[in-house]
Amino acid sequence: MRLLYLLIAISFLAGPVGEAGAENPTREKCTCNLNPDDPPEDGAWVKNAAACWSTEVRDQNWCDIAVESIQGPHSTSAELLGNADSPPGLVDILRSRFDNFIKMSEVEGSIVNLNQATDIVASLLKENDDLVANCVTAFAGQKRGFVQDGKGGVVCRISEASGWLRLEIPVEGARIVYMVAPAP
Repeated sequence: MRLLYLLIAISFLAGPVGEAGAENPTREKCTCNLNPDDPPEDGAWVKNAAACWSTEVRDQNWCDIAVESIQGPHSTSAELLGNADSPPGLVDILRSRFDNFIKMSEVEGSIVNLNQATDIVASLLKENDDLVANCVTAFAGQKRGFVQDGKGGVVCRISEASGWLRLEIPVEGARIVYMVAPAP
């Protein structure tokens, strides 16, 4: 009988099993995880973010996260989704958001050369405007598991687990990553 009470007490302390899985980060959810494991086994996660930028330097086991917007009534994804049919418009939006990230990084400091990163990202976004449009269209259509490789090592994916968009842009031995939550 004591064993039964002990088991019941342990089950109450452990909590419901189903809810625990819903709280775990995936690689796309404003995380800093240098290994491609999903769900991440190490790293950091910004829980209340709706969009963020990350600089990842695998050789130095380093990354940072800059939150662009937090969860709330104004959806960061809405502006992207509203321009899904305009590759140049999407590139302009991403470029503007990247410029804001660079301004913040200039104040806070960065492990990569920001002037060089700005030129590389601008060029790769323009060169991959069709990839960006395809990825945002997949994001709008909630096509989880979508992955497309682009020119210059750019990769865009929609998380199978979370539905988040993840756009990876290689820059001088690092990756600049943009992550956006799906529309609520």
